[in-house]
Amino acid sequence: MPIAALGAALGWAVYMLVSAATLAEAVGLFAAAALIGLWAEFMAAFLKRPASVYIVCAIIPLVPGSGMYYTMLASVKSQTWSALTAGLGTLQAAGAIAAGLALSGAFARLLSLRRLARKWGGPAQSRRGRTIR
Repeated sequence: MPIAALGAALGWAVYMLVSAATLAEAVGLFAAAALIGLWAEFMAAFLKRPASVYIVCAIIPLVPGSGMYYTMLASVKSQTWSALTAGLGTLQAAGAIAAGLALSGAFARLLSLRRLARKWGGPAQSRRGRTIR
């Protein structure tokens, strides 16, 4: 549990720093999610646990819950423009988080395949038979 909390704290700190520096919430969410993804992959390899355990616990503080709430509230009040604005902002935040996690996961797998190729002394083969350089 403390390791998961540390990941959440790191992610939130990066989110606050990057979003303040760039004045864009989505950029901060993307950077925080990418860091959480890399951190979770590292901790998973180090502690021999699935990375999803650390990702789920650490990503919870970044989930745009207030955006979802305000989207639904505006929808119920028949404020179409407010609901659309809040909904698109929420989708942008969720997309930034998903992209950051996907990119970090792909990067971690790429590094592990390259390490495996060096370990065996030649180019690694992917599941589809392509050579990985």
